[in-house]
Amino acid sequence: MPDMKTPLTPPDTEDYHRANTAQLVSADPARPVFVMANAGSGKTKVLIDRVARLLLRREDGRVGAAPDSILCITYTKAAANEMLSRLFRTLGKWSIMRDDKLREELSRLEGRSKDAYKTDDLRAARALFARALETPGGLRIETIHAFCARILRRFPLEAGVLPGFAEIEEDEAQAIWQNVRAQAVLKASETAPEALNVLALEGGHDGADVALNAMRFKMSAYLDFAEAHAFNQVQMRATLIESLNAPEASPADILELAMGPEMPVVALREALISLRASGKRDDTRTANAVEAALYEEDPARRWECYKGAFFGAQGNPYKSLYNAEAGKDANVVALFATKDEIGSEVARVEALAVKLKLAETVERTSALLEVGLDALVAYQDEKRRRSALDFDDLIRKTRDLLTRTGMSDWVLYKLDGGISHILLDEAQDTSPEQWELINALTEEFTAGVGAERQQDPRTLFVVGDEKQSIYSFQGADPAQLRSQEQEYIRKDPAVLSQTMEMSFRSSPEILGFVDAVWNSAPPINIASGTQSPLTADGVKHTARRANQPGLVELWPVDERDEDEDADAWSRPVNALRSSSPKARLATRLAQRLKNMVESGETVWEELPDRRWQRRPMKPEDILILVRSRTGGLFDAMISALKAAGLPVAGADRLKLTDHIAVQDCLNLMRFALLPERDLTLAEILRGPFVGLVDDDRYLFPLVNKRGKGETLWSRVQASQDPDVKKAAAFLGSLISSRHEPPYEFLSDILDVPGSDGLSGWDRINARLGTPAHDPVEALLSRAQGFDATEPSSLQAFVAEMESRLVEIKRDLAAPEGQVRVMTVHGAKGLQAPVVVLPDTTAGPKTVSSSMFVVDGVPIWSPRKDSDVPAAEFERAVANAKSEEEFRRLLYVALTRAQDRLIIAGHWHGARPPGYHDRSWYALCEAAMSGLAGEADDSGVRRFGNSPPALATAASQQSAKTVLPDWVFTPPPPPVSRRRFGAPSSLLGRKTPVLAPFSQTRQERLRRGRIIHALLEYLPALAPDLREGAADRYLSRLPDLDEPARGEMKAAVFGILDAPDMQRLFQPGGRAEAAIVGSAPELPEGLIVNGRVDRLVVTEEEVLIIDFKTDQPAPDSPDGVAETYRAQMAAYWAVLRRAYPGRTVRTALCWTDGPRLMFLPEAMLLDALKGAQSAV
Repeated sequence: MPDMKTPLTPPDTEDYHRANTAQLVSADPARPVFVMANAGSGKTKVLIDRVARLLLRREDGRVGAAPDSILCITYTKAAANEMLSRLFRTLGKWSIMRDDKLREELSRLEGRSKDAYKTDDLRAARALFARALETPGGLRIETIHAFCARILRRFPLEAGVLPGFAEIEEDEAQAIWQNVRAQAVLKASETAPEALNVLALEGGHDGADVALNAMRFKMSAYLDFAEAHAFNQVQMRATLIESLNAPEASPADILELAMGPEMPVVALREALISLRASGKRDDTRTANAVEAALYEEDPARRWECYKGAFFGAQGNPYKSLYNAEAGKDANVVALFATKDEIGSEVARVEALAVKLKLAETVERTSALLEVGLDALVAYQDEKRRRSALDFDDLIRKTRDLLTRTGMSDWVLYKLDGGISHILLDEAQDTSPEQWELINALTEEFTAGVGAERQQDPRTLFVVGDEKQSIYSFQGADPAQLRSQEQEYIRKDPAVLSQTMEMSFRSSPEILGFVDAVWNSAPPINIASGTQSPLTADGVKHTARRANQPGLVELWPVDERDEDEDADAWSRPVNALRSSSPKARLATRLAQRLKNMVESGETVWEELPDRRWQRRPMKPEDILILVRSRTGGLFDAMISALKAAGLPVAGADRLKLTDHIAVQDCLNLMRFALLPERDLTLAEILRGPFVGLVDDDRYLFPLVNKRGKGETLWSRVQASQDPDVKKAAAFLGSLISSRHEPPYEFLSDILDVPGSDGLSGWDRINARLGTPAHDPVEALLSRAQGFDATEPSSLQAFVAEMESRLVEIKRDLAAPEGQVRVMTVHGAKGLQAPVVVLPDTTAGPKTVSSSMFVVDGVPIWSPRKDSDVPAAEFERAVANAKSEEEFRRLLYVALTRAQDRLIIAGHWHGARPPGYHDRSWYALCEAAMSGLAGEADDSGVRRFGNSPPALATAASQQSAKTVLPDWVFTPPPPPVSRRRFGAPSSLLGRKTPVLAPFSQTRQERLRRGRIIHALLEYLPALAPDLREGAADRYLSRLPDLDEPARGEMKAAVFGILDAPDMQRLFQPGGRAEAAIVGSAPELPEGLIVNGRVDRLVVTEEEVLIIDFKTDQPAPDSPDGVAETYRAQMAAYWAVLRRAYPGRTVRTALCWTDGPRLMFLPEAMLLDALKGAQSAV
């Protein structure tokens, strides 16, 4: 057996030679080519090679293509920048290479002999770097939107856009839309109230906004339809009726006739006698519905009752409307028969339901057109007024410029003289509109027009992979790739079609598993009409790394705990329990990954000489992919990794203003701009930068008994309290810095130590801990970017932060020594030695679209049960295509792995097996069944062998013998000094914390704050006044619904009214009591600075109570979380010193129950013994 440290060279197999030939042929600039490239097959390399070969001198000595004659279009800015970097890196290396090395490099690139390259060829190759740099505008490797913007700026008058237009991002476009939408709704309330009512009723809680927002994303279809009918509502309604073959009458008119004169009332009353006499289930159900309908006089209400006799709650017809006994009545049979000969009422009602659905669709869509077209037109007008174009405008305007306007021939002629070679990357994600644009540019490539101006044939290079098309929400249509390939081959037989099957990324086991998953997946049925199921072509991957084994693991799905939903009514909505399937899976995975790293399990690493060698796994080798950031698993995974002690990169997106540390920083700016803002100043005084948390000593005296017009700031300035004077000096420095740019303002506060030697960062970490670091860093980056692009104004910066939801996207492409947790969409284009898929058990999502376009006619159908046949078919096809993309997303996730792939999943659904039958897990399990043997004792099934481990401890020991002794001598302990810290600082840096950015976390914290506020103020009131005060307080929170208000109120009064809780509210009690002090049991020099929910001090004892609202009570104190133990132990130690001779007791009051739980003194002492300071 070879030594695992011995480097391996991948074998030169027949598959490798075929792959190498395919790359050479695809990169040949002499012919147009369509390339279908598997994941990891080197398609980006081929594209870069083709650009480089286009620039090189031709074999016959002709100069290469001019840099500005090459247009390379890719999908994202990041991909464009990566390609530019790689190309310039290649050209830069050529410029300084020796002759022999450069000949070897060019020979490998073009497949020619090294001797074929003359001195002039080498000189020309070396000059390409400077030539590319000196090209005006640079090499054109850009996104489709950047290309469109450049074309429109070159031909603004021809395109009908204003010169100097601005490109707006989605947040600005959304702000414009919200304004014009509101104006359209207000206008409709006066001019078209009935149409507005239709939209509002369908929209439910969100009213007409739901329909109008959906309409915006089908804007082109609605505007094209309206323009074709000159915005005439009557004509548009007539077209809708004709297209759908719908009745001309309104739903109300149809019902008035059908539930009135056409209804056989007499026959139905006679049938009721037989139906009531039987008393069986079907008879009773039909009789109840018929009797209720006959009782109603309003046609609409009568129909709602009557259709219950024929259709179930989901709209499906009943198989039988009566039982055998009632069936003896010929009248009953004639009306309600559902077998053999259909009863007259059954046939009439079914026809009526179809007719009503068609009429309602016409009415609904007409109402949307009547209200919404004003908003769409106003949206376009407002963008035109601002001279702004959004991303859709860029594509549409350029397409129209090149295809539809009278100037298209002129524009194409001008472009034709400049663009000779087009390269399209990620072609599977190109939308039909974008293909129209590409086709217009390349139309003359095959027509031969203008060929006399070209020294080379003009070429098109297209590379993509249908299996990796995962952006349908942005208009991508993977079927277009194959159809465009066939169309180009039809027009030009010289077009080549190449397939690149070899993966240079993944091990053979991973590729074999990917093939098995894809090829064993069952066809996707379309649940409408007679269209055949959707199937995908089989795939085959070959491995370049054929001699480097990998491993695929499929973990079992753990069964759900029986008490999983025991506290569903008391737990905050979407709160994730530690015993939930997602949290348990995250903990198991984090522990397993930690063991893999610590035990030295190995992965493969490529060496500079292109050989491969095993090395111990590092945290940055791990990439964890989830389907979505929402749902709890994403946050649970990050929290579990932190708890396990693994470095983790954190969330790749941050909502800045949701974090309290960011608000603390913004408050400093708000105060500097307007010191008279009392609430802002009060928050600063109690916040981390000032830290005056004892309200009785500081805040209450400052705000109490102020005169008219007297501000809190004036009281702070006048105070003689030394701590307040120190705060006033700090606040005064903020005011004097108000004219500084935002970045400098924040940097001075955070980085410059104060008189006590503590910087702003020290204060934030002491109060809020390490989770606050990332969002504050992101705020600093935001301020720096603002300084560079906007006028340096604190006021403008604060206004921007307050006016929009600022979401920061963090680039996790580079590992930087940390585990990465990302969505599959975010990981497109990335790879990692170890990939983990924990989010696999849910099934494909059904489409939520409510807007369909049938033969150019837009239809609004907000629910499945409202679909007319045309919309029903479109929805079914959309669902089938959505499931196709669901599988393609799995392909992308699987092919990110280089060496190891771990597939796991949490329990999903109510019944075994715990995963959806069309989920990723089901697809992977079916593939694993044909590849792997029996599962091991833990239920894990493996394809491949576990990798060997390298003794990391031994390598560390050997390193120790080489290094000098002083390296391993610990430094002397630092001189002790006083430092303030929250009780949670006793837990150290490895304490698990909940992700602060999750919606679940924010909702739970807000619920806790509300309950704490009520428990703080209500006990001071007389018992008969408390309920009214609670109702008034909760009513002032308009975003709470009635169930939420009721639940919170019940939790509060459950404590206030409980007999065994009365001791908490006896005389001598204080709410929100600040506790500041030290104790011998605490780490040396640490001063605890915190606040307890309730403190009761009597002559005999001191009682410390903390309310817990976020989870149920454990069975005993042993189940109390370590966080709470340390917190209460710190307060206990400080107060025991402050109140000698009195019994000091600590208790947690759980609102779930309620339940009062005292913590034993021994437990508190144990918590303090393990205390360590992180301040």
